Amino acid sequence: MELRQLKYFTCLYEEGSVTKAAQRLNIVQPALSMQISKLEEELGQPLFERTPKGMTPTEAGVQAYRLFMPILGGLLEARQTLIDRSGKIGGRINAGLIASAANQALASTLAYFVENHPDVELQISYGYSQDLIDRVLSGTLDFAVINQSFQQEHLNRIDILNEELLIACSATTRLRVPLPVSLKALGQLKLVLPSRRHGLRIVIDQVLAAQGIELAPHMELDDLTVIESFLRRSDWVSVLPATVLQRGLEEGAVRAYPIASPGITRRMVCVHDSRRPLTPAAMLFIDIISKTLGTALEAIHFFKEGTTQDTDNELS
Repeated sequence: MELRQLKYFTCLYEEGSVTKAAQRLNIVQPALSMQISKLEEELGQPLFERTPKGMTPTEAGVQAYRLFMPILGGLLEARQTLIDRSGKIGGRINAGLIASAANQALASTLAYFVENHPDVELQISYGYSQDLIDRVLSGTLDFAVINQSFQQEHLNRIDILNEELLIACSATTRLRVPLPVSLKALGQLKLVLPSRRHGLRIVIDQVLAAQGIELAPHMELDDLTVIESFLRRSDWVSVLPATVLQRGLEEGAVRAYPIASPGITRRMVCVHDSRRPLTPAAMLFIDIISKTLGTALEAIHFFKEGTTQDTDNELS
């Protein structure tokens, strides 16, 4: 029994299709089928039933998957540890990020890798939280930075940061509601929010639902950077993560107001498949982007507090 056969078997088991498994492994289909047949011959029983809908694992196949996964995970981790004993970080990172994490923090992280670890190949893609989770589980992404923690089998979670959501508008817009803004008062504002499929909107709606509040925003946009840019040029208002507002606050183009208790907080986490250990390069990437986001969040608190105090004086 070879390590290659274990990898091919687990991949086929997870994909349920020779075509998809071969694509994920970057091999031709006959090579995959041949190795699975050899493994079945060695074990003396079929591991899959070939059906028009794909490859369905037999009872023996299900049991083999449960037995092989811990072994495969340990072998891959051991191999990676031995490879990386030189201390030199290399390899390839396939990362997925929600768009609101792909701001200055991503640019800083990429710049760090280019300068300090040029042997690391980086491929970054964006998407909604659930879409990124699906790609992590399919093996096309090594990990993903998403909103909240989706409870799903085989997912390990690494906390990135807890981030306060703020009421945001242009620097020239004056809110006509008491500060800090209550959750009930949100309905009085000319709101633009992400759509209901967006992870951030899910967070907002969950908090409001717990208070018996439902919002009907006048406009929905899923790109948070577009919302921030739109706020600068209009009298509209939004509810956005602090880090999305960083540049606008520094430039004095937007204002940020706190939301009254209980407030709204989004948790940003990194998820990866527990069956596939993270490489040192991937762990370093996660560490760097976490620290960069944390540093940006600390700086934003200064702008928020100063802006809020100024506005209180104007409205008093």
